[in-house]
Amino acid sequence: MDFNLPGEDDPRRIKVREWFEKNPNPTYAQLAEQGWTASNWPEPWGVSADAETQFIIDEEIVRAGLELPYTINAIALNQCGQSLLTHGTEAQRQKFLPGALACEDIWCMLFSEPSGGSDLGGLRATAKRDGDHYIVNGHKIWTSVADEASVGVLVARTDPSKPKHMGLSVFLIDMNSPGVTVNPIIDMSGNKNEYNEVFLDNVKIPADALLGREGDGWRIVMEQLQTERVGMTKPGVVWGMGPTARDLMDGLIKTGRISDPLLRDDAAKVYIEGEILRLLTFRNMTNRINGTPAGFEGSAGKMMSSPHGQRMADIAKRSQGASGMIRDPDVLPLPNKKWGMFSNWDYAYWFSPANTLGVGTQEVLLNVVAERVLGLPRDSDPTAKVPFSELSGGLAKAAE
Repeated sequence: MDFNLPGEDDPRRIKVREWFEKNPNPTYAQLAEQGWTASNWPEPWGVSADAETQFIIDEEIVRAGLELPYTINAIALNQCGQSLLTHGTEAQRQKFLPGALACEDIWCMLFSEPSGGSDLGGLRATAKRDGDHYIVNGHKIWTSVADEASVGVLVARTDPSKPKHMGLSVFLIDMNSPGVTVNPIIDMSGNKNEYNEVFLDNVKIPADALLGREGDGWRIVMEQLQTERVGMTKPGVVWGMGPTARDLMDGLIKTGRISDPLLRDDAAKVYIEGEILRLLTFRNMTNRINGTPAGFEGSAGKMMSSPHGQRMADIAKRSQGASGMIRDPDVLPLPNKKWGMFSNWDYAYWFSPANTLGVGTQEVLLNVVAERVLGLPRDSDPTAKVPFSELSGGLAKAAE
């Protein structure tokens, strides 16, 4: 079976390449006009590209020396933007999607909370209806790019009288609204922060910022997370992005470090893992061609790719010996590609502990795979059917 993408003479590739030759150094707004920043989306937002055509377009964007749009505005283009296509109003699509597709309006996900851990259903942020507005109060944490975002996809509790998973709703909010405070979280990588905490104090948002219907939040969020996890089932070092095991092996060979037998053995193992993830990417592509929606296989793929990335970054840094303890972006030779924030092994290594925590911890993913894929008995949750307002301690107080 041939797992390679169509060659240089493919008419689709030629068409895209000719456009780039006529339009060197285009803006992302120009790419959006062509429908290429989210080419798989239906017109007028994309070109309804099948998965193979989308891969070709992405390859040509990289070949033109540009960073892929979905690494610049990942939340909008990978996770949440598609929710507007299925659950949003036409007014919402016209308001939010043009800027997102042009990578001019960066989005963030206001999901996790300090008290919730991995239990998203236990979140305390509230959105109370007040005439033609909602008043939002809460505290979110580990919010990627909140300090750059102009649009926040917020999950908040609109009905505390219902069980925890049933009283949630999703909103699209202006991150510059009065009452929104963003504090960066400085991490050990030494690079610009990825994460932030966000305080929402009596934030007034219009009622038409509600995505879907009140109480639909859990269903919408699960769709977004499964789409996100499928996107992470790729061979890149951090959540599917960045250099791959092929790049690692190439760098070890070029530097001669592959001669270390122990390092070579470890590199061979992650190379095999990388090829498995590459084939899983093609399987996901086939599912999309056949119209199969993203399912719980995304959890299995993310569960595999996250520790794989950690092992790759460890081998890259370990190959440096004692000098690996010093910050050095030139750990190993890499192809001249724009991978965004994970464009070198050094940053990927310091960031990699987050691989198995963000977008679902390994423990949560193991439960999802066990229960939803393998059909094993589900863990008992005594709070699942209890009205959120009746739960003990601070949860009930926060929901009042």
